[in-house]
This record gives sequence, C-alpha cells and structure tokens, in this order.
Amino acid sequence: MKNKPLIIGIIIVLIAVVLIGGLTAYILANNVTTNNNENTNSYPNTAIHPPANTNTGINASISPTPKTYDVEIENFAFNPSSLTIKKGDSIRWTNRDSVDHTATADNGAFNSPLLSDDENFTFTFNEAGEFSYYCVPHPYMKAKIIVE
Repeated sequence: MKNKPLIIGIIIVLIAVVLIGGLTAYILANNVTTNNNENTNSYPNTAIHPPANTNTGINASISPTPKTYDVEIENFAFNPSSLTIKKGDSIRWTNRDSVDHTATADNGAFNSPLLSDDENFTFTFNEAGEFSYYCVPHPYMKAKIIVE
C-alpha cells in the first residue's frame, strides 16, 4: 500500500477545508470580529444613538436637507430662468426640446454635455454666489442660479 500516506494526506486536507469553511460560515453569519478595540459605531463618541439635532438657527441659511430643483429646457429657454437655492442644493436640467442643449456656467463652474431630448444633467452647488449660464449651441439662451 504505497498510496496509504497519500490517501491519509488527502483526508487530512479535506477535513481541514471543511473545518475552515465551517468556521468562516460561522464568523460571517454571526458578524464575529477579532479586533475588540475596533469602533463599529457609525457615530463616534456616542453610545448607541446618533447625535441629537443641535440646530440652534445660527446657520439657518444652509439647507439641513439638500434639495434638488428642476430646470426644464424647452422652446429654446431655461425654465425657470432664475432660481434661488441654498448651498448644498442641486439643479437638474432636463432637455425637453428635440434639439441638443447644454447648461454651461459663464465662470466655468459647471458644464453639461450636450443633452438630447429627455436627457438630464445634475450639478450640486457647494459655494454661495450668482452663477449665470447659457447654452453653448444657442448662446442667446441665458439664465442664472443664485446660491445663498
């Protein structure tokens, strides 16, 4: 029986694979970690709950929940042509014309690709200011976003 050591070796390897597989399944199923010092809390320096809302109105101009506003591109015009939003808010431009348009800031802050019919482009405004923009293929199409 020259093959006896080979068979015993194969059996040992199979047992090891089964044991390692079972241990791995147990760890994954029970979310067991080996680093007990690891902070898995999503809110550091708090027990279990997220921090309470401490908004005292000091920075009330910043939108606590960013919003997305829609600007329709239709009949070779941006509608609305002027919009006032808060820092952190977004604008979604949607082309409703059968020809391609862009939304391109005069100062280069944003520049959409050419938008075909029903395509859209979204940009988030993280800086305050007035952002005039136009359509590259139709530069007479102008509008502005005011970010407070």
